[in-house]
Amino acid sequence: MTAEHVAIKCTYNNGDEGIYVGFNGTCSESVIKYNIESGRVWCSQKDCECREYYDAGFKGERPKPSKELCYESVLFRDWSYGAGWFHTGQKAGTPMHLKNVGEGKIAILTTRFPYDEEIDRRIVGLFKIGEVKDKEDKETWLIANRRFRVRLPMEEAQELCFWDYYSTEGGAKWGTGLARYLTNEQVSRILFDLKATARDEKAREGIERLITEDFSGEIPPPASGVRARGGVLREKRVLLNRKYGASGEGIDHKELKMWIAHNPQEIGISGITRKEIEYVFQSGDVADIVFSISGNRYAIVEIETAWPFPGAYQALKYRVLKCAEEGLDIMSQDVEAILVSWSIPKEVRRFCEKYGIRFVEKKLRT
Repeated sequence: MTAEHVAIKCTYNNGDEGIYVGFNGTCSESVIKYNIESGRVWCSQKDCECREYYDAGFKGERPKPSKELCYESVLFRDWSYGAGWFHTGQKAGTPMHLKNVGEGKIAILTTRFPYDEEIDRRIVGLFKIGEVKDKEDKETWLIANRRFRVRLPMEEAQELCFWDYYSTEGGAKWGTGLARYLTNEQVSRILFDLKATARDEKAREGIERLITEDFSGEIPPPASGVRARGGVLREKRVLLNRKYGASGEGIDHKELKMWIAHNPQEIGISGITRKEIEYVFQSGDVADIVFSISGNRYAIVEIETAWPFPGAYQALKYRVLKCAEEGLDIMSQDVEAILVSWSIPKEVRRFCEKYGIRFVEKKLRT
């Protein structure tokens, strides 16, 4: 049987979580509670140390990370993962096996953060399989090759959604089982996307080397998973995440942006031939709204709520970018920058007046 790449379903673990996603220690009490009450299979078992700690009201000694506690607690310490054992049904007490795995293939590590839906499953790390241990009376173990191990920073994991690359009948449904098998094209696409968004130079070099050595370096087809087909393209989601942060766009900001998009006359814009919300420049910057106006003119609108100074700088930058994009002089009067905010303090007004940015005070709710 030909070996395949594999995606692994990991129960969320926030041990040693900071810049990087966890999976390197015992979960916090809040995550222990969440995993148990959400019915995570091993976490909920009576003989699980975390369950015992939970049942004791989190009193006594906190469980220490180990393979006996859970494989997730030492995933990024030991760089190995076991298929586990059946806990329910006719096979209860017997080991699980992964039949299609092999040395040299890639293991993609996935999880769902607390309260996320299955469609939001993230990729938190990956490794090349260096060894497969598979005995009949023991579960399958995947041991990472020392040359290629990637533990993703939280910011990058938030940008890498498993269901961009994979689909099942009926949508994003993992169902039962630990593993899902992946094609060369799917894994190659994941690696290309990771290389494009990785901040760490050493990590990018390692990914580039793997792409060249194991995937011929050819650009794979675009992602075609259920999430990629059904929503905003991944590249744009990444840029929006970087603009608004991990917590996403605030409701007040979004409401004001959408109101202006549908009522541009209220801020003095007319003659519109086209509008684009969340306009992406070649630089990767994202403007809130860009209006195309008759006569080959443009209006760039940047929205702020409570503190508009950053938005004033962004509006200035976006005007220059649009001029460059259209081949115009950067001081061209055919491109207008507009800052809209709840209120515009004097220092922001002075800045806008100095650099020719029109400003509008507008608040939808008081």
